[in-house]
Amino acid sequence: MDRDFRKGHIEIDFPTEPFDSPLALLRDSIRVFYSDLPFLAAATLVIYLPGKLATQFLCYLLDIPFAGVLSYFVLAIGDVLLSALVVPAIVYGLVQRFRTGRAATLGESLRWGRRQWIKTLANKLKVEITITLWGALLVIPGVVAMMRLIFVDVIVAVEADLEHDVLGRSKKLAQGRRWRIFFVLLPMLILDLAAMFLVLDRVRGVTESRVAFAIADSVLALGGQLATVAALLMYLGTVQKRVTKLKP
Repeated sequence: MDRDFRKGHIEIDFPTEPFDSPLALLRDSIRVFYSDLPFLAAATLVIYLPGKLATQFLCYLLDIPFAGVLSYFVLAIGDVLLSALVVPAIVYGLVQRFRTGRAATLGESLRWGRRQWIKTLANKLKVEITITLWGALLVIPGVVAMMRLIFVDVIVAVEADLEHDVLGRSKKLAQGRRWRIFFVLLPMLILDLAAMFLVLDRVRGVTESRVAFAIADSVLALGGQLATVAALLMYLGTVQKRVTKLKP
């Protein structure tokens, strides 16, 4: 809505369910994901597919193979750049759907994503560096850091100009809820790993064609938006006190 652009943040003026149960949160996340799959697919693939194709073309020009550290590094950078645009766009569209009963248009959502892209990117880099450094010490500190910073992307997308200490805000919201967040994230991570294994290792020809690999990687990114939906619902259930059922 134009008022969000004028105010510089997305107004949360609708009731939501509190984040009390990981199982209920997972159930609602799956329901929202499938009910809004056309919007999620459009918002994800319109950015990821050309972005992934461009990345693979760059790797082809530089003779970077599919496997190896350099390839992983290039793909990771690409994922951060693309998700910094897509995630705030998806959050904007879903919040409008919760508010009005229908998602915002793709163009309007991408316009919000573009508005928040630099701030999202800067904070995503901070998150990645923090998790990597803690994870380099031991696995558990890395997981704890991931749980504490789970709300960063959503905070940038929703609170936008209102919040400057985004990482601090995420840590505050996660305080006292880490076990609930963990039991939401755990199945998400398992599903992501399983999907990656099935698509990249079991589907014939994916790792033999750069175009096929880019398409498969984009589809995996779409599946990964389930975690975006979950993070948004956890955020809404944390900052809101009023209770109602989300409409499918």
